[in-house]
Amino acid sequence: MTEGLKFVKCALLQQENDPLEYCVCTLPIPSNIGIPLFPCELPNNFKLFQSNETFSQLGMKIMDIEEEENHKLMRTICCPSLRPLTITSRDFYNNIPIQAERKFAIPFIQKNEMKVKYDGEYAGKIVQEQCCTFMKGMFHQLFIYDSNEYLIYEITANLKQKGLLCFLPFQSCKSIKYSIIDKRPAEEQLINENYTNGQIEHLFFGWSNEFCSKADQYGIKFPDSASEKDKALLIMCCIFIDYLWFENF
Repeated sequence: MTEGLKFVKCALLQQENDPLEYCVCTLPIPSNIGIPLFPCELPNNFKLFQSNETFSQLGMKIMDIEEEENHKLMRTICCPSLRPLTITSRDFYNNIPIQAERKFAIPFIQKNEMKVKYDGEYAGKIVQEQCCTFMKGMFHQLFIYDSNEYLIYEITANLKQKGLLCFLPFQSCKSIKYSIIDKRPAEEQLINENYTNGQIEHLFFGWSNEFCSKADQYGIKFPDSASEKDKALLIMCCIFIDYLWFENF
């Protein structure tokens, strides 16, 4: 069993850029519809670090996270927002703390789900129930359920964000923010007077990464009440978001 997430309050998830993918020009534009048949489409790898609250300083590396290569054909012919995924992580001691799997899904027809294991046990799932959320005034909406199928978090991103229109490293344009809303009863949240809800931020990752690769980075502020399993689900939620919106271009 790993203790890598136990005391982590903030983390930074960074996707590795692969020089072989530089053959495709990319744009820092969120899109739920991608272009299949990219000749350079490769499995993605991520690194998870401890961080400060502003995500300006990297701390100790917590784990490596990688996409397994068992869906090679689907990775070539399907856009990232639809294709199946198998995700595995390894910590400093070569343990496998987090595993996740998402099956092929067409959001307009069926729910898009990612199921997550933590330390070998089923931790819960991330669900995209509704693909088109713009009519509700939201850029994106996800739901996280625990191992007992209880809704524990709602993840929402507002449409009124400058980063959605002009993603540049200047003031409010340098990030796209997702709110982590705890949906459990107050007595289960261990709320005190200093309680804070969490947040996920898609952060500007430098000019070369944004315009010459598909690499992205995400800052995570975990809710005060989040358990290790909850944190594992929120980390995988970042990767779920990445494939839905930020891997297509």
